[in-house]
Amino acid sequence: MVDVSGAWNPPKDANGNIDWRKVEPSASTRDPTLGLYKNHEEKRAHEDREAKLVADFARIEEAKAEQARIKAGSVVANRDAEFEFRKPRDVLRRVEPPPYAFDDVPLPIGEFAWYYSQATGFDPSGVIVSCVTAAASVIDDNFKLTVRPESNWHVSARQWSFLCGSSAAGKSPSMRAASNPIKRMHEVLYHRWESDCEDLKPFERPPVPALYTSDTTIAALSTKLQGNPRGLLMLTEEFASWIGAIDAADKGEASKNRGDWLQLRDGGPHQIDRIERGSVYVPNWGVSVLAACTPNGLAKQMKYMPEDGLIQRFIPCILGSPNLDATGDAREAEAKWGEWLEWVYTVTTSAWPRNLVLSAGARSLFDAEVREIRQLVIATDEFAPAYASHLGKHPGMLAEIALVFHVLSPASRGSENEVDEDAMRCAIRYLRKARRHAHTLYSSILSTAPAFELAQALARSIVASEEPITTVSRDWMTQHCQLFKKADDRLRREGVQVLEDADWLCAQTQVRQYGGWPRKYSVHPQVFQLFAREGEQWRARRAAVRDAIGDVS
Repeated sequence: MVDVSGAWNPPKDANGNIDWRKVEPSASTRDPTLGLYKNHEEKRAHEDREAKLVADFARIEEAKAEQARIKAGSVVANRDAEFEFRKPRDVLRRVEPPPYAFDDVPLPIGEFAWYYSQATGFDPSGVIVSCVTAAASVIDDNFKLTVRPESNWHVSARQWSFLCGSSAAGKSPSMRAASNPIKRMHEVLYHRWESDCEDLKPFERPPVPALYTSDTTIAALSTKLQGNPRGLLMLTEEFASWIGAIDAADKGEASKNRGDWLQLRDGGPHQIDRIERGSVYVPNWGVSVLAACTPNGLAKQMKYMPEDGLIQRFIPCILGSPNLDATGDAREAEAKWGEWLEWVYTVTTSAWPRNLVLSAGARSLFDAEVREIRQLVIATDEFAPAYASHLGKHPGMLAEIALVFHVLSPASRGSENEVDEDAMRCAIRYLRKARRHAHTLYSSILSTAPAFELAQALARSIVASEEPITTVSRDWMTQHCQLFKKADDRLRREGVQVLEDADWLCAQTQVRQYGGWPRKYSVHPQVFQLFAREGEQWRARRAAVRDAIGDVS
């Protein structure tokens, strides 16, 4: 505070002392760099406002200059000066989950899968999942696991799985390697039945024994299961055709058929009532299923299927590319696997229900994993309902797999009445891997993303050019990409935008746009180095197609 005489008269408190809280710095005590501002914060705020005004003015002047150049007929340079300094993202990458590992399963399966993959080069995931399903199918459904006695929750070792991969992924060979011992056991049982029935009249013969079926209807299956209450394995190497045929059979009774098929996953008593066939009671309506399909075939078929949870009941296995240079011998391992399946069939066969329980440690692990699964279901239900629906079935699947792994454990040899921690840990690892495969299935294979598919097709056309190109136009895209040629204008713009966002393309603005499109797009020069392998593969594929078709005059 300054009085009229110019002397400093600072404010004081009640005791006559200077109240420094109320003192304002004078010109002589202030920082000389502040100038007219009270403090540094006020000065910086003013400088920031001033810099913003200068930048805005510069942008206005630049826009005016650009407009003048356009009117004059000149080409405007690429607006994105940092385009060539960014790295293009991999839009060609195929989403592949990690393969099922040898230690995700008990030793008998892991050992056989290792030798088989060494001999064939196929992704071991296929034979691992096939073996788990095959083993589950030969375990008697009377051999159960009591998950929670307080809620009367019991499960049998039933599994539904399918292998999804390209034609060269080894789906059918993997399925056959895992299930061939079951076919041999089935044949032995049938011939034994034939021999026993030679001197019996038709009405005196017992039901025909069976361990598997490859092609059946609800009517035929009900008859088969009446005589085989322990359950069967259904093998189908054309999964898409099989689920499509469910709705096409039995004179339009599609909804009834689907209900019957869905209940096969749960097992237990089942009553079927039809006008023509009458009433049929099946003591155990349960079947394990092992199927195969291609990604495109499954995606096309699922477009026409009702959303009733059929596909969510399956554990998926997305197969990777095979190793073409594999060498090995799996014959001894396959014979050993057959011995294991025969032992499992024998040791679990029972005329009366036999219930196992979880050990205290296994129960603790199970409860913790179920809690995590349910949290995932809640977290994914809004944006990925199909995936969340599949995850909702994982608690029951976890208990079923733990039972299978307990029976296959060399340590217990199926003799213990408790499923221990080792079997549960192994089952958790296996199902967590299945979770990754399911995420790929529902987010990629069964997800419709036409703009991204178009972007991938354009990217392949670019890298497949005989020589690196610096720019592309809409005409170039139409001539070199069939998918772009067939797409409508909206989808074309979305596909190109994906490549712009991925730093493959950058629009160049010219005097006049054609139909609202830039005349040309700059192509990032690094795409031809980063994705040279994809370009070479695509050129080879096109050459093979041309060679197969031949010259057309």
